[in-house]
Amino acid sequence: MVDSLPDHWLIWICNHSRSEAEITALVDQISAVLIELKTARVIIKNRQKNMPIKQVFNQKDVMITIQENGCRFELNLTRYLDVGLFIDHRKTRQWLAKKAKGKRVLNLYAYTGSFGVYALKNGATFVTSVDLNPGYNEWQQRNYELNGLSLDKVSIIASDVFQFLSRHRGRYDIIVCDPPSFSESKRKGARAFQIQDDASSLLLACWDRLKPGGELVFSTNYKKFKFEAVHLPKPSNVECLTEKLCPKDFIGKWRSQCWSIKKMDEV
Repeated sequence: MVDSLPDHWLIWICNHSRSEAEITALVDQISAVLIELKTARVIIKNRQKNMPIKQVFNQKDVMITIQENGCRFELNLTRYLDVGLFIDHRKTRQWLAKKAKGKRVLNLYAYTGSFGVYALKNGATFVTSVDLNPGYNEWQQRNYELNGLSLDKVSIIASDVFQFLSRHRGRYDIIVCDPPSFSESKRKGARAFQIQDDASSLLLACWDRLKPGGELVFSTNYKKFKFEAVHLPKPSNVECLTEKLCPKDFIGKWRSQCWSIKKMDEV
């Protein structure tokens, strides 16, 4: 994958069927072409942690601010594997923007808060944002402030999602749930998570926090995920949004699967 930023090119190595020498040669060729298109620094990211060619964890952070559909986000291009904004969810963020006005939104596994920023920028009345990582929570607060959004309209909570859902009693019009494929955090209270094994219990826990008539958007980029094996809450109306929300440049192997699960009004 190649991402164009104002003063940088990001090259993501996602396919590891080639040898180290082949990957090195290919990256060099791609870098030369990109620099001809636009003079900018090239940063290499490798999605497979144990490959010899690895992403560079620089001691000095390279921080930039970018704009996307009227929203501003802080990116860190060098410190982590991911830079602070998942580009394969561009259309999912736009989907939420069209639905957010007047709604209470719950953003689970919030990362740096991009869904929450889109929601508040487009008229959501309140956003509750949950992520276990305190560093990500500080990052998302900076993103809210970067967009001039009132922190009175957002609650940023550092918690394991399952613990939050079991203890919290609030109910929401929209829940955004984009969990990791695997997680084994050592933080206190966190449980091990595997998307296929735990999807049913996760969706059921979300269901209790959803208002009648509310909508849960659930996504995963785990390629082997089988939605038909998930036990869904009842009564519900399910729509697969994968084709609708997959950006054109991600069609094929590297794309997220996505579903809308609507809670039918209670009688």
